[in-house]
Amino acid sequence: MNLEYIDSPSEDFLCERYRVTDINSFEELLTAYRELSASHPDHRFLLTLDDLGQACYTSMHSKLSHNLDNMDGFDLSKLPPECFEEGEHKGYLSHKDEFPIRRRNMEAKLKEHTLADVIAKGVSLNEDAPEDIADVNADPLSILDAETYLLKVPITASHETHFAFPNGYFTSDLNPFENAILAKHLEDHFGYQLIGLGASYLAFLKTKPLDDNAIQKLIDTLDQIYRDEFDEDMKEMLRGFIVGNPVLVLKYTE
Repeated sequence: MNLEYIDSPSEDFLCERYRVTDINSFEELLTAYRELSASHPDHRFLLTLDDLGQACYTSMHSKLSHNLDNMDGFDLSKLPPECFEEGEHKGYLSHKDEFPIRRRNMEAKLKEHTLADVIAKGVSLNEDAPEDIADVNADPLSILDAETYLLKVPITASHETHFAFPNGYFTSDLNPFENAILAKHLEDHFGYQLIGLGASYLAFLKTKPLDDNAIQKLIDTLDQIYRDEFDEDMKEMLRGFIVGNPVLVLKYTE
């Protein structure tokens, strides 16, 4: 597997990043993720997942619809020249030095959301294609796009990594703030850290073993969040992923 460091401005990713190529296995990718995380304790990393082009498109609309690039009250004079054209700011964020602006806007709007909003949205986990969620958890490599990046985000809380690449645009999907609330809840209560985001999926890394009570509580939480009525087969399938897999893949879109 190859990692190519990239530090150029980007309208899509508001941070440094690595282009990932020649991936042989998801385990190899997790090893690289853990090594980068250990060597950069003041950052957290986020992997781009399925359909990067669509994810970038909906991210653009998410930023616009929620005014996440609002620069009111910020002193822009100290930003690097790449942020300006003919002496005027470009009007949108594209440089890693502008990340504090995005973070301020995300944090302000996050205060207006709770887990109840995530539950009320009623996203389906497996309603249309029950086999889909089983397939992607059995083989997370299958939802990596041909163009894959590891984003190096200057934060220390994993649920904030997608501030650099916010997503969730359509009204039936979890929005950027609901995604953050979901990710924070899974990390705080079950030790699952957000490590990946695509056009449809979120990926979480298990950071601690869970006993039977915690596993059942996690399944019950997912049953509450997603509108599907989990039957016993679905619950057992989820239990198998939680026990046997280092990563749990969930959906945030319809």
